[in-house]
Amino acid sequence: MLMIKVALFFLLPIICFSQVKTLRGTISSETDVFLESANVIARPLQDKAGVRFAITDNKGRYLLELDKNIDYEIVASYIGFKDELLVLKSNSDMTTYNFKLQSSGEKLKEIVIKHEYKAIEIKKDTITFNVKSFANGNERKMKEILEKLPGVEVDKNGTVTVQGKKVTQMLVEGKAFFGGGSKLAVENIPADALEKIEVIDNFNEVGFMKKVSDSEDLAMNVKLKEEKKKFVFGDLEGGLGVGVDKSNLLHSGLFYYAPKLNISFIGDVNNIGKSTFTYSDLRRFTGGTSNYIIKKKTSNDLLYELTKDNVDVVENKSQFEALNISYNFSAKFNVSVYSIFSKVLTETKNIIQNEYLENNDQTFENKIEINNDRNTLNITNLKLDYMPDKNQKWLYNGQFQLGVNNLNGVLNSSTITNSNVFKTISNTDNKSFKQYLEWHKNYSMSHIQTFAIHQFYEDIKPQNQWLTDKPFLMGVLPLEKDMMYNIEQLKQLKRNTIDAVFKHYWIINNHNHLYLNIGNTFETSNFETSEKQLLSDNTINDFINAGFGNKTRYQFADVYGGLECKFKIRKWANKVGLYYHWYNSKTEQLSGNYNFSRKIVLPQWNSEFEFNQSEKITFNYKLETNFSEVPSLSDGFTLQKYNLVYKGNASLENGKFHSFNVFYNKMNLYKGLWLNVFSNYTKRTSIIRNEVIVNGINQYNSPFLGNDPETSILLNGSVAKKIYRFELKLNANLNWLSYYQKLNNVVTLNERNAQNLGLTFRTVYKEWPNFNLRYEKGFSHFSGLTISNYKSDAINGNFDITFFKFWSYKLEYQNLKNINSNNQSNFYEITNTSLRYQKKNSPFGFELICNNLFNIQQKNSYSFSDYVISQQSAYILPRVLMFSMGYKI
Repeated sequence: MLMIKVALFFLLPIICFSQVKTLRGTISSETDVFLESANVIARPLQDKAGVRFAITDNKGRYLLELDKNIDYEIVASYIGFKDELLVLKSNSDMTTYNFKLQSSGEKLKEIVIKHEYKAIEIKKDTITFNVKSFANGNERKMKEILEKLPGVEVDKNGTVTVQGKKVTQMLVEGKAFFGGGSKLAVENIPADALEKIEVIDNFNEVGFMKKVSDSEDLAMNVKLKEEKKKFVFGDLEGGLGVGVDKSNLLHSGLFYYAPKLNISFIGDVNNIGKSTFTYSDLRRFTGGTSNYIIKKKTSNDLLYELTKDNVDVVENKSQFEALNISYNFSAKFNVSVYSIFSKVLTETKNIIQNEYLENNDQTFENKIEINNDRNTLNITNLKLDYMPDKNQKWLYNGQFQLGVNNLNGVLNSSTITNSNVFKTISNTDNKSFKQYLEWHKNYSMSHIQTFAIHQFYEDIKPQNQWLTDKPFLMGVLPLEKDMMYNIEQLKQLKRNTIDAVFKHYWIINNHNHLYLNIGNTFETSNFETSEKQLLSDNTINDFINAGFGNKTRYQFADVYGGLECKFKIRKWANKVGLYYHWYNSKTEQLSGNYNFSRKIVLPQWNSEFEFNQSEKITFNYKLETNFSEVPSLSDGFTLQKYNLVYKGNASLENGKFHSFNVFYNKMNLYKGLWLNVFSNYTKRTSIIRNEVIVNGINQYNSPFLGNDPETSILLNGSVAKKIYRFELKLNANLNWLSYYQKLNNVVTLNERNAQNLGLTFRTVYKEWPNFNLRYEKGFSHFSGLTISNYKSDAINGNFDITFFKFWSYKLEYQNLKNINSNNQSNFYEITNTSLRYQKKNSPFGFELICNNLFNIQQKNSYSFSDYVISQQSAYILPRVLMFSMGYKI
């Protein structure tokens, strides 16, 4: 409440004393047809004011907010029509004016825009933002520009969404930026290099495929200023701790863009917790994967250790280098290659209180974990783009990944009856190579063909070791008595997958299409595990005689064919599909062989209704299957954690589920309104779940295929309204899940639901200080063996202001309060601030940074699962005070 009062104190004078007047009206043709997405530009005839703009809605209405005491020259424009000019004097009482544009009588293939710029241009699948209309010149990185664009949001992980839809391809001058991931772009491209931002829905890099391929990709293309082309631009930054030992920062972002050659380099070394690239960013790098291949839905991921993030750390040292080169050998042939290297060293400390739920009993555990983690990653990607003629295109992409994870930790687990201290060592090597080849051919106006083949190979080798002076998992592990219990585990998974698909597109007419799909997936996997006790007398106690260890060979094939019919009725577009799948799998392991074969028909339906260029609703339905990976099919025991043993199930078949989702979005610049709503309903009829046995803190899990239904509902949405120079946004996220859990041979109906409601208030006027305040209320509920409820209150705010021309101050604040079922609460707050000095025409900038201003030691939270209720305290980086100097090229 204090922050809200302070914010209102500063903003109230602005609201009360700002001088503004409005001009509204319509834009129509000479035949009285209202023109949607027409541009209205108001240029001031004095130097002391800025340009104002508006865009008409689907009823041709516009609304301009103008400064009083300023004369304006107002121009209305629309493609295919002559511009109309209105001069509005400051002493005029005019509040309404209707433009009526005359047809130019010209039908051109290319339109030349005569105006200096248009703030926003809206076409069928493309929205173009002119950066000059939203930036005030104090922004440093692309992220700060995007946050000022209407309907655009950037989260703390660098993920960009536009009107609620995630950007999946990031382009610079039409070419993928480091494989298309958004984080490296938004955090490194200088703001002063941007000319325009294009948002392209249903993006397809093969131009003639867009009329038949219903791509779900949303691309963002960055257009650079002309003066930034053919010259190296970017920035260099270095910083040292002030009063804090060993704090350091070195960062560089250098870019060169020319018609034929594009080069980007990003480098970063720091120990202040600045995350340049994490393993979760791997999921954003789609190199080596074809969008035309149907992926097999799986339910296991052995790569968890290589994809988890260590966000809350006591110590963090990171090193990152990334190089992207693209070269056009000719108008027909382009080569693009990027390479990324990342090394992160972290130390984490967590204090956890667990309550394990059995059917009629509970066990409490206090746990302290201290881990030192060393992660190294290299990604190298090569892409070839060859277009021999306008009706044919070849694409090749190959990507190699090498990851190494080394972890050393100490775990102290104590209950009322027992306590153990474990030293844990984990080393995981991961090598993978994936590649695809695509061929697209446009035979005529009616027939297009695509052939794609994709290959993926990976080799994962985790090696784990647990050392303790007391026995553990008694009755499960066949331990021999020793002074020190040293358990060694070796795992290896080798997998090779080949996918191929042929598609033929028949365009019957403008309103009816017919698509034929034929494909095949073939996978071979080898999975081996072994657990051994290394005794003090140098002998080995192998656990294989107690049912531990796996040696599994797995083969899977999916032969499928499908027919899709696409038809359009006025503004209503539909695509109905029916796929026939023939699944075959074979599992060979120590306990015997198991073969599985099934034929399934899977329907799907996609529907879209476009009310106008700024409003549409889409509906999707699919009947889908999912399959377990080879670790879940291997029926030997596997030690997962100090208190968890897992046993696979060779007889697992496929799960099956119905998925429905609806997405609605609307943008009305006349009313200053942005609305998007997404809902998803999933009904699982065949479910792969784990049967769980809990004894104290010890757990035993094994998967099984059940027929008890599982239902999940997701609803999230947001509505934003511009009110004068401010924006008020309300967002909601609702989740509900109902499922059956088998625990200690008793089946229980579990229900989970979570609701998050948020309210955001921010300034949207480029000549004012940027202010953003967000309050979020969260509720979580679980009912099953017990009933648990959690509530949370979160406040996030940021503020930046430029004063005395060359000084800029920034403040970021967040706090979170959690309350559990017993009305116990915990609280933490984080404050980061900085003061920067840089003259407008000077390449040098100086900055004083303070992270974790109040030196908060830990972050607290609550969580729950099917049978565990937890309270966690994660220790975080102490206060960092740093002085840095930057140089802009």
